[in-house]
Amino acid sequence: ADIVAPSDMMDGRIGLIRSELERQGHINTCIMAYSAKYASNYYGPFRDAVGSAGNIKGGNKKSYQMDPANSDEALREIAQDLAEGADMVMVKP
Repeated sequence: ADIVAPSDMMDGRIGLIRSELERQGHINTCIMAYSAKYASNYYGPFRDAVGSAGNIKGGNKKSYQMDPANSDEALREIAQDLAEGADMVMVKP
């Protein structure tokens, strides 16, 4: 792969992926980190169309996605992913 893009936003994930890619000799494989995903209604119509609500068993994504009003947290997460070796970051509204 030219780029890997883990979307789970787990702390430390980028560092582990970067270490393993380099250990395996994949030094030119880029990592795009989904550093900040906001709990917004922007993707609601898409989620409804594909039925993704059933995948979270009655919960909602606000339990693990960021509050749009808390930009400081997003900036910390972005900085952490870059420090761990991300080549690019994504902020998903």
